[in-house]
Amino acid sequence: MQIQDSAYKMRIPVDKERFQFKTPALIGLMFLAFVLLVLRRPDLVVHAQPWAEDGKIWMAGIYNEGFWSSLLLPQNGYYQTISRLTYGISLLFGFSHAALVANIIAILIRCFFVGFILSSRMNFIDMKFRVVAALYLILMPNIAEGFVNITNVHWYLSMYLLAVVMANDAESTLGKVHDFAVLIISGLSGPFVVFIAPCLLLKRIYTRGGIIAAIRQINMFDIVMATCCVIQVAAILISPDTARSSAPLGASVGVLIKIISYRIIGGTFFNNDVIAFMPENNYLCLILFVLFLISLVYLLIKSGWQFKAAAIFPVLMIGFALAKPMMSITDPQWPVFFGPGNGERYFFVTNFAFFCFVLYLLSKMTRYKNMALVVLSLVTLATVSSGFRIPKLANVGYQEDLVKFENARQGEHVTLRINPPGWTMELIKK
Repeated sequence: MQIQDSAYKMRIPVDKERFQFKTPALIGLMFLAFVLLVLRRPDLVVHAQPWAEDGKIWMAGIYNEGFWSSLLLPQNGYYQTISRLTYGISLLFGFSHAALVANIIAILIRCFFVGFILSSRMNFIDMKFRVVAALYLILMPNIAEGFVNITNVHWYLSMYLLAVVMANDAESTLGKVHDFAVLIISGLSGPFVVFIAPCLLLKRIYTRGGIIAAIRQINMFDIVMATCCVIQVAAILISPDTARSSAPLGASVGVLIKIISYRIIGGTFFNNDVIAFMPENNYLCLILFVLFLISLVYLLIKSGWQFKAAAIFPVLMIGFALAKPMMSITDPQWPVFFGPGNGERYFFVTNFAFFCFVLYLLSKMTRYKNMALVVLSLVTLATVSSGFRIPKLANVGYQEDLVKFENARQGEHVTLRINPPGWTMELIKK
């Protein structure tokens, strides 16, 4: 992306002459994003069902035990506040409508992220690159596992928070409230704030003129992020090891190269099942990995803090994810990533980051930049179009069980079947 890399005190340079969407246009584009996301899987709104922990942990836990009793409990080794907040809100609309309300909230989070990318806060990036990036965020392939549910929305919230960190500082009260809301909700919804904190530190050092000045000029945003980091690190440290799989990693340099080449480089542009041959082609994976590594290292050296921040976060995130994956409880875990649909959630961030990396490379071209952007956009649309429609969730009997639950007597224990198949949630009728 076309970024002005020069750093100076306090503010990020913003080209006021560049095209900017007015507020009504931004709202219209966010609405368009909402429509496109629903069209990818219409059953999100016409046949809403809770997914995995959405039902078993958050929906059932809040219904059975109340909102406040579960608010301060970590899950899987860290706090997941967005899940509790969402189902605390959605259950106010009645249990039968809770899954629909939760899905709408999950969609809206993505839409607000799209709106932020296209807003004047990100105007240090040329609008045409931001439009392409936002469109890719909506259409990106290999996201069925997290499309669209609250359980996996923290991956998108982490990207949203990184964008807030990279953006020009908010000037209006509404903008500041927005930033703190994203910071607190994202910071307390998954461990990713720990990996975004170095990006904020990098920003402060560059824009405030050194680490001493960065410390002296510490503000409330910095303090809140540091607090979120402490809370999540503490949760990770006090959580039992049983919260994560104890299966062997099956790690090696060769497997790592194949995962990056297949799931990140290839998976950014193609449905994984179309390129499932890649892990078997050692030379192809090695060539792609080396080319990517050389260009990444070169740009890390030559580019400013914004590119560094945009690269640091996904690298730290995927490193942590691969160090402690939840892919299998028995088999070596890294090789499981070679299955086309396995562990898609781990690559939401990396694949969007890699696409933006390609856009950044194009922005550095001195000639034919616009033509290259058009070609990339058309090729990407062609490669991802086959995966536009995402298969609806299986009919496991949730709606039928919901009727039984509504007709149950007070105090009766009811089991509801949810997706993925084999999952259930236990409720005590009130």
